[in-house]
Amino acid sequence: MTEKQFDKSDEFSRHETVNRQLLTIKSLALQVGFDACGIGKVEHLSDQEKHFKSWMSEKYNGEMSFLERNIDKRFDPRELVPNAKSVISVILSYYPGNPDITARLPRISRYALCPDYHKVLKDKLHQLLELIRIEFGKVEGRAFVDSAPVLEKTWAAKAGLGWIGKNSLLINPKYGTFIFIGELIVDLDLDPITERIEDRCGTCTRCIDACPNKAIVSPRVIDANKCISYLTIEKESPLSIEEKKSLNGWGYGCDICQEVCPWNGKIPLSTSKEIQPDLEIINLSGKNLSEISEVEFKKVFKSSPILRVGFKKFKSNIANC
Repeated sequence: MTEKQFDKSDEFSRHETVNRQLLTIKSLALQVGFDACGIGKVEHLSDQEKHFKSWMSEKYNGEMSFLERNIDKRFDPRELVPNAKSVISVILSYYPGNPDITARLPRISRYALCPDYHKVLKDKLHQLLELIRIEFGKVEGRAFVDSAPVLEKTWAAKAGLGWIGKNSLLINPKYGTFIFIGELIVDLDLDPITERIEDRCGTCTRCIDACPNKAIVSPRVIDANKCISYLTIEKESPLSIEEKKSLNGWGYGCDICQEVCPWNGKIPLSTSKEIQPDLEIINLSGKNLSEISEVEFKKVFKSSPILRVGFKKFKSNIANC
């Protein structure tokens, strides 16, 4: 056998090994309870860095000054995990259908009806990392769930889990946009060949047209200053009279750009036992919400992401609906 033949044989053997590793990790992710898993190769996200800096220059981030920190870490996972080689992305559907509370005023975003996703996904990611270590030996890595400078939607798209729609959300062909995203950044060199899903939004502009505040200024460009989710969750200073009027009946978050998306038309309900709507929250009436005391607020929303905005902010939102 010639040296060239040896090289081809070695290359084939490595591809076979990598393919087995990829399939094993995806299988383990499903075993842990995620709905889908994809893997991407670590790289510097140059295009996203340009887009982000342009977005920031327009002051579209509003009062979210934390986005101005750790710029370098945001676009290169190796700044977060030394010797990082791969980004393992996972998604978990939280779609609860259309409970009455999502239609009556004041409205609450569907994701907030469920237990806080940060803990649920982080626990599952840690389980996945442990299973990977059992399978492959020593693997260094970190789990990320919307709490560090990681471009989760970008990495998920690069891993073949969907594409980023005009409302800036990841769209998965099966689960739509009502999904949570998490990442494991690891030093395992998986060198995946990923079939990315091309943009399937086409000429559709339903999300852009439906936004009452015109917060989607152009495809995939959101002006947070106009976004109802930002106004009811992230903005810390008091809302102006115009901002109060612009909430359109939403007390926490907003689902409008998701509700009109055709890709959410026939998605399945979430089957995750950990991500199910809290019946106590679902059964709240507008009167319950407007009269809720601080003690009741902490009790009812103890497991919901709503708790993090605090009683004062939440009551103010409800009063403005």
